[in-house]
Amino acid sequence: MLAFTRLLNPRIAAIVVVCTTLVALLLFHGELHLSLGGFVGEGGSGGVRPKSLAVIMPVNDNSDLTFYKNMWVGDYLRPVCDFAGPECSMSCNEKSTWNTLHKKTVCFTKQLKEKYTDTEFFIKLDDDAFTDREYIYGLMNQYTGMKEPVYISDFILNLDRSNPSLNGSYYGNGKFYMFNRPLLDCIDTNIRYRGDRNEDAVFGAMVHNGCGPDVKKILENDSKIWHKNYTSKNKHIELNYVKNH
Repeated sequence: MLAFTRLLNPRIAAIVVVCTTLVALLLFHGELHLSLGGFVGEGGSGGVRPKSLAVIMPVNDNSDLTFYKNMWVGDYLRPVCDFAGPECSMSCNEKSTWNTLHKKTVCFTKQLKEKYTDTEFFIKLDDDAFTDREYIYGLMNQYTGMKEPVYISDFILNLDRSNPSLNGSYYGNGKFYMFNRPLLDCIDTNIRYRGDRNEDAVFGAMVHNGCGPDVKKILENDSKIWHKNYTSKNKHIELNYVKNH
């Protein structure tokens, strides 16, 4: 390179050296960025997608994860099982039923706070729901680095007057809700209440009690979230629970 630049006009040689250096730096930055797990936005989402996402899916013995492991969420999937197993990222060591899912929600939230300290975004997704990839990447790009707690869902006001710790809080529709690290940092996992309660209402109350009024609530785009079935043009996919299993 030095021998080549000596043959050129000094000003042109200087430009060649600067351009070559810039190209090398850009290539190095690209390789470093990929090695850290980052990836550039596509499909109009823009910017850089954060590498840090966990898709939390409460499951039981009847749940089949093959579909989700082979979809875009597969790389981020963190199943929450009743008991430890090869497909489980978290387990609560207790048999769960529809009536006791609130206990499982408190359980996995505690584990998220303890184990997923480097994760910036979390999605709780039911095993009969699915969401659009570019929609999620767009939300991540928009809210990455935000200091205030972010809670994304379709919100419902809880009027549980028999439980002051739940009453007056807002909670997300259980099929999908998304939140960021600051929300997880302030959430109250030591909540106390009476009776079996809706698991998503309990999560919303943990947010309300721990994070206070400063939570940024974002209404989800329902057209990008499919529950129980997906229908578009010539495709129809049933995501619903199979009753004979």
